[in-house]
Amino acid sequence: MISGLLFAMFLPGYFITQIFFREVKLLERMLLSISYSIMITIGVAISLGYNENVKNITGGITSFNLWLWELIITSILGAVLLVINRKNIHIPKFNKKL
Repeated sequence: MISGLLFAMFLPGYFITQIFFREVKLLERMLLSISYSIMITIGVAISLGYNENVKNITGGITSFNLWLWELIITSILGAVLLVINRKNIHIPKFNKKL
């Protein structure tokens, strides 16, 4: 339940605010994250079954389809965020001496 709320109502919007709005305060970022996530969820639901033809092609609005598309969108946004911030990511190197 909590992971569903996290994916549907916070993470996609948080990634969008990290990509486009870098100089935003914490409270604004949280409110923007929730609103953008709701917009993405509504867009996914509309694109999965707004008429009979689309419903037949996509399988309609099911919990599996919603989870799948939310995970795909969140993964794409996370990958874009990683590419943008790749210079700030420091991975320690382990030198193994034998």
